[in-house]
Amino acid sequence: MKRYDFMHLSAHPVLWQVPMVVSIGVFDGIHRGHLTILDRTISFAKENGWESMVITFDKNPKMVTKSQPYHSKLTTEAQMQEILANLGVNHMVVIDFSADFSKLTAEEFLALVCAFCQVKAMVVGEDFRCGAPASSAGPVQLQEHLNRLSPGAIVEVPPFVRTDKREVVSSTLVRKKLLEGALEEIQGMLGRPYELDLVAYPSKFTEDGLLYRTASFMQLLPMAGVYDAYLTLSDDTKVPVKTIIGNEDLLIIPKVGMWDRKLLRTKRLGLIAKGSSS
Repeated sequence: MKRYDFMHLSAHPVLWQVPMVVSIGVFDGIHRGHLTILDRTISFAKENGWESMVITFDKNPKMVTKSQPYHSKLTTEAQMQEILANLGVNHMVVIDFSADFSKLTAEEFLALVCAFCQVKAMVVGEDFRCGAPASSAGPVQLQEHLNRLSPGAIVEVPPFVRTDKREVVSSTLVRKKLLEGALEEIQGMLGRPYELDLVAYPSKFTEDGLLYRTASFMQLLPMAGVYDAYLTLSDDTKVPVKTIIGNEDLLIIPKVGMWDRKLLRTKRLGLIAKGSSS
């Protein structure tokens, strides 16, 4: 999978002749609702001999424009790239969202997309909106714009995915459950454990284990407490651990022995369930 900056790709449209199925969204957390959209984007492209593209954002537009309260991310860009590549997405395009970008009308934004690739189809969620609020477009208006900008292109809208309690699976619901420490429910919504990307953060060994200060963490942490978890090392080995999350730090305690301090290189921490403090 190749990664592009949106405006750079607009200025240098190296994919302008490539027939593409495009999906647009924040995709924070990449939960089962997102996966339904992404899987259809990929399968639609493969069925027709086209390529797949995911357009996403470095910052949540709703949080930047303050139409939604600010929360830390559920997924880092490195995690998103890894998940999208493993799914089979061909191209990832990241929008550096800014005040100026937020002023684009839906048609202006879609015109840029249609200029840097041959849009054959778009797959979006039922709650999709793009463009400045006064001229934003949902799925119906999206089809109308594509009729003019890329004749013949179609829009597909997979239905919402719901939990066993009939709640719509969304990033907002994942955040709510994470702050409650409901990791089993989160795993059901994500289709995998919730993972923290540790690569960018310094740590230090203590008598008990590996300590991280959480002030610089980009991702949302669950409520303070003790959790069963696994630590993924740089060679992708997974080891079971106990994790204690406090107000200012995170302590990873090995369940068997202590690691070799000279060789240990951490990658991800997967949080599985609330654990015992004993």
